[in-house]
Amino acid sequence: MSRAWPFEDKSEEAEPVRDPADYVAFSGDGTEAIVIRIGLRDAQLVLVDPQGAWRRWVYPSVESAEEVARSLGVPVHVGEYPESTRVRMNQRRRTPAEFDRAAYPEQGEVGPIISYPENRPRQVGSAATGEVAPKGA
Repeated sequence: MSRAWPFEDKSEEAEPVRDPADYVAFSGDGTEAIVIRIGLRDAQLVLVDPQGAWRRWVYPSVESAEEVARSLGVPVHVGEYPESTRVRMNQRRRTPAEFDRAAYPEQGEVGPIISYPENRPRQVGSAATGEVAPKGA
């Protein structure tokens, strides 16, 4: 099966991760689980590996996300990220290969906004219409 255009020259991950158990098996010891409520009823399960890389899964309730997290046999934190985990996630530097796997690689590197006309500063008042103010006014 051929791949869609921006991905046709990109290879799949060596070990595709489809569910939390796969991620824990792929990441190894030191992985932590964080369960955070999102929205009215949903919850997200975030798995953070020892290097600070993370993946998330969304579940219909906090209880179901917590149940999955506890079944993985990793430390589980409910309601907030521990400070050490938060620091580890923010200190991690992505590899060039991860940037190449971006969703839209044809857009190039992340950088400044292209200066489209709608992003340029607008002139206020008569300068915008091309009118010239009378002398002495």
